[in-house]
Formats: sequence, structure tokens, C-alpha cells
Amino acid sequence: MSEKKIAAEINCNCGRCSITLADGKAQLKFKCGCQDCRQALEWGHSKGAVKPDALPDLLYMASDIVDIRGKAFMQSYQLRNDDPSVLGMSRRMYCIECYSIIGVDHPAYQDNVFLNFPKHCKNTGDLSVPLSAYVNMVDYTEEIGPMPTEDVPLFATLRFTQEVNRLFAIPAVAKALSPPEALPEGINFSTLIEETGGTKVLDFEKGTRL
Repeated sequence: MSEKKIAAEINCNCGRCSITLADGKAQLKFKCGCQDCRQALEWGHSKGAVKPDALPDLLYMASDIVDIRGKAFMQSYQLRNDDPSVLGMSRRMYCIECYSIIGVDHPAYQDNVFLNFPKHCKNTGDLSVPLSAYVNMVDYTEEIGPMPTEDVPLFATLRFTQEVNRLFAIPAVAKALSPPEALPEGINFSTLIEETGGTKVLDFEKGTRL
């Protein structure tokens, strides 16, 4: 029997926009060392958002949005559109007033989940899910921040099929990225992106610190 869903809101920090999720329980947690997360969060900080951590928390929420407020203040951005890497396909939804990030979509999520940075918004959901892995650590050095300490699997990249297979061998990962047991009550995150005008490309050079 599946657990009872409890709705939750993800609000930007200035209060201009928010989404309500049918299921507010976080499905999965990573810490990410990739240069793209770092660049996107530093860009938001340069616009007035919260200063990012060296290794940000990534929480994956069920992609089932039942209410939206402040669409006019939401805009999806992509760092670049000529990046052939898997990471370069991420689309991040910002509030254009405070540059909080509401969420991130990626084709690999298959509309089952979306990514959320809990430090960079106000997420009222149940975020108590344990850390499952460090990911994309090939871009991370001691000059950026302290080395990882938690005793969980660590992945340098996800370029290789073997690494992806090992990641999906973690039960929490396989469960979170699988289709939900029940039909969604609302719309998914990629639909929200299309309903708010699609995605603008920033054309940042890969790896540039902001």
C-alpha cells in the first residue's frame, strides 16, 4: 500500500511565485559537484539570490503540480544549447524577481520527478529523505570546498553506461526515477516550463565561474 500523499508548496524567496505539489515528500537526495549546478546557482546569486554551498543538496520531488501562482514571474533558463553532455540538457525555473530556483527539469527524469535545491527556495515538503550519493564529482576540487565526508556512494561522472547502471542499482534511485504508482493529479514540471514561455538560453561558457 502506498503512503498517503501530503501536499506541499515550493515558494520563491520573495513570494512572487509558487507551485503546489500533490505529493510533498522528497523522493531522493544527492549532493552534486558539477560545474553546471555551480554556474547556475552562482548566476542566481549574482542577481540577488542566496549564496550557494560548494556541494549543493539536490532533492527530487514527484512531478505532480496541482496549483501554480505567479506564472508571470517564472522563467526557465538553460546554460547553453550547444552542450552535448547529459548535464547540459537541464532547464532551471527561476523567479525573475529574486532568482530563487523553483525546480529543474531534465529528459532523464521522464516527467516522474523534478530536481529542487532546498536552500534556494522555500520548500514546505517533507525533506527528511537520507543522502543516497555524491554525483558528478569530477568537477569538484579542494579549492572549491571541503571534501565529502558522508559514507555513501560517490560517482565521478555519469558519462559511462557502467556508472549509470551502478547509480540505478541503488534502490532509492531506481524507485525515485520510476513511474509513479498512481496517475498524477496535476501537470508535470516540463509542462509548467512550456506554460510559462519555454526556455531561454544564457550561452554561458562551460565552467566559467560567476
